[in-house]
Amino acid sequence: MRPAPGFTLVELMIALVVGAVAVIAALEIYARGRDIYRVNERVARLQEQGRVAFATIEPDLELAGYYGFTQLADAIRFVRGANPDVPIATADQLRQFPFRAGAPMPVPVPGLPAGAHACGVNFAVDVATPVQGSNDEFVLGRSPTAACNPYLRRAQSGADTLTLRRVETQPGAAEANRLQIYASRHTSRSSQLMFADGSAPGVIDEHHRVHNLVVRVYYVARDSVGQRNVPALRVKSLTRSGTGVVFDEDEVMPGVEDLQVQFGIAASGNAEAPAASPFGVTSGRVARYVDPGSPDLRWAQVVSVRVWLRVRADLPEPSFVDARTYRYANAVYTPSGAERNYRRVLLTRTTTLRNARAT
Repeated sequence: MRPAPGFTLVELMIALVVGAVAVIAALEIYARGRDIYRVNERVARLQEQGRVAFATIEPDLELAGYYGFTQLADAIRFVRGANPDVPIATADQLRQFPFRAGAPMPVPVPGLPAGAHACGVNFAVDVATPVQGSNDEFVLGRSPTAACNPYLRRAQSGADTLTLRRVETQPGAAEANRLQIYASRHTSRSSQLMFADGSAPGVIDEHHRVHNLVVRVYYVARDSVGQRNVPALRVKSLTRSGTGVVFDEDEVMPGVEDLQVQFGIAASGNAEAPAASPFGVTSGRVARYVDPGSPDLRWAQVVSVRVWLRVRADLPEPSFVDARTYRYANAVYTPSGAERNYRRVLLTRTTTLRNARAT
């Protein structure tokens, strides 16, 4: 009799082993692909967080120093809108710190709402300084009040701050208890009026407009809203609240654990600059970049700003170890301890100040 057709036991066992190996290999490829997808998704999310943060900062930077029909801060003087012919303070008197060597320290400008001094004496109205920063610490103006403390009083150690000043691009109506600039096309190089009493200093038409003053301070807090020890990029903004001027507080993006800033400086053309200063008269091109607090910022014109954001994931990954050393601006950071289990990305942008001018 002929044997019945089919597989022998050995053949069947071999087929089962080959099939099992193929299934295991397919599952392994699938698992690896899923892990790669998750990693790419997490990194993409971090990069998107950074892009959103830059999308908030960059428009402010590009317009820093825009004061209506002019970029000449020297033309601005503070007045009472109801009596514009009697100036209360010139642009130099609106400064936080003396510009000229040996000049006395500026005093609080009379007639300003108290909230304008919350982050420092004359901090809100120092229009001659369209951009400024502090290096590796939360330090804003001179003699700030408790109303200008960082979120939960916990600023991120080692992070810079970035402050910018300008006016809103769209004109508005005169409002009491709001810092505004009355911009005149006809006197754009000689006289622009800042006021806070709600009385426009003159007519309002296509050649005379009222713009709200914008002052924003970007910094990093150690906590985000509802998440202790999850850092976040935050912004303080000058605004009106009830019957007063205040610096309001908002969260820009959680996960940002460091902000670093450098200023691109060109010529100052200032007669009081030290003889050893490397900056001569130029056409506004960048001579070099300096950290906030550099003494050269007193003499030179800021024409661009570099910003770095280091963004960290909100949750750790036990199987991931970040062994990189991050070197940027004047920062050197190597994660240690539990921080090594967080993914992070470092992003940077350089923004040219549209309203910068060679002096």
